[in-house]
Amino acid sequence: LYVFFFIFLSSLFNFKFVENYQSKFRLSKININGLSYNEKKMIEIELNGLKKENLFKLSQNGIKEKLNKFNFLEKIYVKKIMPSSININLSKTSILGKTLKDGENFYIGKNGKFINSNEIQVNDKIATVFGEFNISDFINLQHTLTNYQLELEKIENYYYYKNKRWDILFSNGLLLMLPSKNIEKSIKIYKKLLKGKNLKNTKIIDLRIANQIILTNNE
Repeated sequence: LYVFFFIFLSSLFNFKFVENYQSKFRLSKININGLSYNEKKMIEIELNGLKKENLFKLSQNGIKEKLNKFNFLEKIYVKKIMPSSININLSKTSILGKTLKDGENFYIGKNGKFINSNEIQVNDKIATVFGEFNISDFINLQHTLTNYQLELEKIENYYYYKNKRWDILFSNGLLLMLPSKNIEKSIKIYKKLLKGKNLKNTKIIDLRIANQIILTNNE
């Protein structure tokens, strides 16, 4: 009888000890850094289901997979803080432009993703991109323009055509028409034309045809 009570009480103690031990390492606090208030709230709602999970069993990759649904995120750092919290440092991607897809407004992220305009608020003035384009083609175009020191903030609109060609409308009303191939060569020609300072009344610079420059004046 004594042996029975000893085993019984020992078992109760062991169960209580295991339960207390496990509860000590249950996730209770999620610290999110690097976002605005509204963006932070969206992340918190997504991760609330992880609370009370055992911190040892929580996978950092699993948390990152949950956060990958937010296209405006570019970098995600997750760190467990024993015994019961995690720190998540997040950085947003740069916004390169905005466009319309299937009747909805989207931002174009530097991370190569389309971001629904409902997810984030963008206060900076950004160019509008028209047409059905691959986001990688647009990013490559911007890289080329940046490499030749064109000021992207002075671009009002981009127009993409099915023959894989771009037009660029600048804020001063000048329209640059680029070919589908040898874009870098055309940008060099455009830069030389700018240095010539003879474009005061020019409305359109058409570089679509190789070895030809067609200028259209406002008149």
